[in-house]
Amino acid sequence: MTVARVAELLAQHPNTVREHLEGLTGAGLARRDHLAPAGRGRPASVYTYSPEASFASPEYAVLAQVLVSYLTEVLPDGPTLRHHAREAGRAWGRTIVARDPEHGAATSRRAGGRAVTGAVEHLRQRLDRVGFEPEVDDDGATLRLHRCPVLALAQEHPHVVCSAHLGMAREILAAEDVDADKVSLEAFVEPGACLLHVARRLPGTDDAEDGLRVGPLRSTMSAGARQ
Repeated sequence: MTVARVAELLAQHPNTVREHLEGLTGAGLARRDHLAPAGRGRPASVYTYSPEASFASPEYAVLAQVLVSYLTEVLPDGPTLRHHAREAGRAWGRTIVARDPEHGAATSRRAGGRAVTGAVEHLRQRLDRVGFEPEVDDDGATLRLHRCPVLALAQEHPHVVCSAHLGMAREILAAEDVDADKVSLEAFVEPGACLLHVARRLPGTDDAEDGLRVGPLRSTMSAGARQ
């Protein structure tokens, strides 16, 4: 994304955004490239996630801390903050999809009533690789997430971190034709697990876009990815 685009999304001055993006680049958590020249002047810089930093690595935890701190600093708590967190998660999801060479083949193999089941299993595999230790429930449409790569951060800012995780899952599933409004997340609602529901909204939830419920059991999850 360009500095101008990030500044527009966050309603911040471009110089402020550029300073933070350069900090991420200097830490090896982001990469700066240049767009093709368009007329006079210097070509615009574009920033992307650095593929050298694994999602399950300590570097990802640092990146998440920086981004969450920045979002909570510049945006008031509420729907706008959660919206931007979900959008950041969707960008994360697009990166995961782009890095998965099996996505196209897996999508083309599914058809009919098996589409949701196949999408859930594919999502389980991806979430397992990035440290969530997911398990498919008996209904075939719910994933129990037994670990969190950034547990301490999620415990401190659940509506930001969990919204980002929801956005990430929605983007992965959207690439497989699953309606994003029917993907929801119940965070910290079971001892040792969060519940990610595919193809159904949370009961009693009016805001389909939000799709997040945070429970009281924040101290029962496991941190980090499996080694």
